[in-house]
Amino acid sequence: MFNSDKLLQETAAWVIYHKDRKAYQTILERLPERDKKFIDASIENNQLLDGLNDGFFLWIEMVMFIKQMPSFANIHGSLLSDLADKITPLDMDPGERIKFNHDSHNTPLLLVAFGNVTPKNNGSEITRLKQGSIYGELFSDGYVAPVQEIEATQRSVVFKINLMDFYFVMANHHELVQGLLKNITQEDKHQLS
Repeated sequence: MFNSDKLLQETAAWVIYHKDRKAYQTILERLPERDKKFIDASIENNQLLDGLNDGFFLWIEMVMFIKQMPSFANIHGSLLSDLADKITPLDMDPGERIKFNHDSHNTPLLLVAFGNVTPKNNGSEITRLKQGSIYGELFSDGYVAPVQEIEATQRSVVFKINLMDFYFVMANHHELVQGLLKNITQEDKHQLS
């Protein structure tokens, strides 16, 4: 819990909290005030065993979810933790719409963690995305229509990453690029056969 890495700090706190709440409170008291607030809010709001359906997302949950997606298979968790740091989780009720204000260079990359959503451009449906789907450049064949808004068809959780943030993480991690290209190429081969 004293580690400066938020992912490790949050994960350690969750484990200690669920193993021994008295020890958790003792350790929590020794942390700086800003760390106390971050950890306490993370742990109290999260039920890891409920997965991504509890409405609050630990970094470790985001990393574990990304890691199980075929496009990110066999990519080291430490690389994915840098990507998880760029995620904005969108917790959506059925029928809720979220509009994106972005320029053409920074369209969102969408990872559907739970539920189903419909991305739209100029009010028209682009596609339908279900749990485990990814929508955005690099993950689609051909033209990728820009997403101006998404609408949840049921309670949904979408992880949004700005495209520039995604490319920034890729630029800093050569192994991530290699793993993605290998996985995407394999997915394309499976779809053709």
